[in-house]
This record gives sequence, C-alpha cells and structure tokens, in this order.
Amino acid sequence: MELLIIGIHTRPAVFSAKRLGYRVFSVDYFGDQDLKDVADASLSIVNQRPYRSNGRISDRYSDEKLIALAKRFQADKTILTSALTSASTSISDIKKNVVGTSQKRVEKIKDKEYQLKKVEKLGIRIPKSEFVDSRKEAIEAAGNIGLPCILKPARGDGGKDVRRIGNLNEIERLQIDERYIVQEFVKGRAVSVSTLSTKTESKGISTSTQILGSRFLNQEGFAYCGNIVPWKDDDVLLSIAGEISRKFKVLGWNGIDFVAGRDGDYTFMELNPRFQGTFDCIERVYGINLIDAHIRACEGELTEVSGPAGTAVRLTLYAKERLEIIKDMRRVSYDVPVTHSIIEGGEPITTVVTYGATKKESIRAAKAVTADIYANFVRKCV
Repeated sequence: MELLIIGIHTRPAVFSAKRLGYRVFSVDYFGDQDLKDVADASLSIVNQRPYRSNGRISDRYSDEKLIALAKRFQADKTILTSALTSASTSISDIKKNVVGTSQKRVEKIKDKEYQLKKVEKLGIRIPKSEFVDSRKEAIEAAGNIGLPCILKPARGDGGKDVRRIGNLNEIERLQIDERYIVQEFVKGRAVSVSTLSTKTESKGISTSTQILGSRFLNQEGFAYCGNIVPWKDDDVLLSIAGEISRKFKVLGWNGIDFVAGRDGDYTFMELNPRFQGTFDCIERVYGINLIDAHIRACEGELTEVSGPAGTAVRLTLYAKERLEIIKDMRRVSYDVPVTHSIIEGGEPITTVVTYGATKKESIRAAKAVTADIYANFVRKCV
C-alpha cells in the first residue's frame, strides 16, 4: 500500500510508515539526507547541494509550494504532518484520501480567539487575552492586562514572533500589521499533551516538557527547541486534554500546550491540530508506532498506550552564524543536511534524539551529542 506524507517536516513519519511496510512518498521543506535515504520517493522545496546555501525558511517556504509538489504523487492514503491552511488551493481539493482532521476544521481551529472562547466555556483556565490589530490597541491591551505580558500573532505557531513585553516602549518600536494577541504572562512550566481522537472519543496519551528559547541551542525567547518526554503522566491533565480534543472534533494524533503552575493548576495555551515535534520521543518511551495509531484513530480505533519507560530528549540545533556542514551527521543525529551545504544563521541544523533510563541520563547524553556536533561537524563560513 502506498502512503503520501506531506508537511514542513516529514522524516519521523516517513521512518514510522516504512516500519509498517508502506511504500512511502514524501513532500517536505528541508530535503535532508536521512529522509531521502528511507523514502521510496521524495520531493522537497530545498534542493540541498554542497557549498550552496539552504536558505531561510521565512524566505522560501509556502504551503502553495508543498501542494504543487504533492500534485506529482498519487497514493492510497495521504497524511499531513503540518496544518496546511494558507494555500490558495486546499490540499483536500487535490487529495481526496487525507487521513486526519478536515482542512476546513483545521482552518477554524487555527483561529486562537475561537480556541480560547471555546475552551473557556469548558471551565478550563485560559490566560487573560485581548486581540488587537494595531500598535495603539496593543499598548491599550497591555495596560489592561498588566506587565509583563505576551505579544504574539493570532495565527502563528512554533513560538515564532512571540515576545515577552516588559514595558510599553517595547511595543512602540514594533510594527503591527496583522492580528495579534496581547496575553497574560502565566508563570509555570511549559508542557504539552499528545492526544489520540476518533470521531466519538479522545484521550491524552503522553506528556512532555517543552524546551523554549534555549541559548545552548542558539535560540532566544519562546522559539521551540525541543522536548523532554515524559513530563509526568498526570491523569487530570491527560483527561483535560482529551476533553479539549473531543470538543474541537480533531481526528488522529494532535497536541495541546499548557502552562503548569506551582499550585497544580493548568492553564490552556493552544491546540495544535497537527503532528508534534515529540514524535521520536513518544514512540521510543511509550513503545507505539504513531503513524499506525494515527490511522487507526481516524478509522475509529484508539490504540492502547502503556505507561512511559525511561526518558527521551529531542533537541533542534540552530546555527548561531552562517555555517558549513563539514562531516556527515547520520551516525549521530536526525534530519541531516547534505555535507558541505550551508546553513544560514538562525536556521535549524539537525535534530538530536537521546534515550535514557532516567531524565538525568538522557539530558546528559543529549548535551554531549549537541556539543560534539557544534565542535566537530560544522564550521563558520568565511
């Protein structure tokens, strides 16, 4: 059976689908070496070449480009790992066999104002929020909510362009030309819950701690840099996540972000109707195949998931400055760029995934691999 996997990042899904015996076609942004080693056929927005820049995601990526590439493949089933909602031509218009939440529903869910109102009606805590369309409105909203506060795009994800505002002068310097959210800064730990959902039921299956804005990985602010799986399997949190997923009628595997307070309360932050960066870690720690679980859930069957065994860490390494890849990383990491290709400053380099019997052991291993890559596998471009 043939499976087409489409998204900005598809490598973990491709690996899992191959383990199930599918003939796998991939359409992604990065076009990394290890993905192309495993996929039966693949097309990518970036055509990596030695001594040539892989460019910047912000300049080169668009949903339209992914969809144009996807038109070249036909398969028995199609899975989207990203929420492709901005394209002028919906993926559902050209692929009638998409396994997962409908694109119409995903488009609605991506509206954070809709999310917050719906979750609040469930009696689940949400941060104080005001939606604004200009700098003046943002300043007024920050005054109402109080400082520090958070300013973020109303339809963004992955921590992109999320800012912690400590004084109003910081907003004065910003250009606000789209809809933004001014939001209460909620103190606590950033955690995420993965859920599996059929048309009638949903359950939380795993937890993780989010790693945001790590200087060790050359990122600041709230940019997503990785996860530690599990955080703790709190039945209350898993139940809340299942209730939210069921209310929004998502299908298959999705994720929900919370802030866990010191008092044991959870504040809902957002629902992500797409595959999560925790893919590798969840499969390793919980002993499941997420492609299989996703497809089964969309067909009406929830996979039984046992408790976690050990701890896994996933880190996305970013370039501090313009770098050349000087060694093949396939023996030490995932999402491996072509040797001698150029990574621009601020762009992702590769993914480190480690596993240990304890959290301390896994974190120590991840840090060691990361330090080795920065020291021995890349060099500054001159």
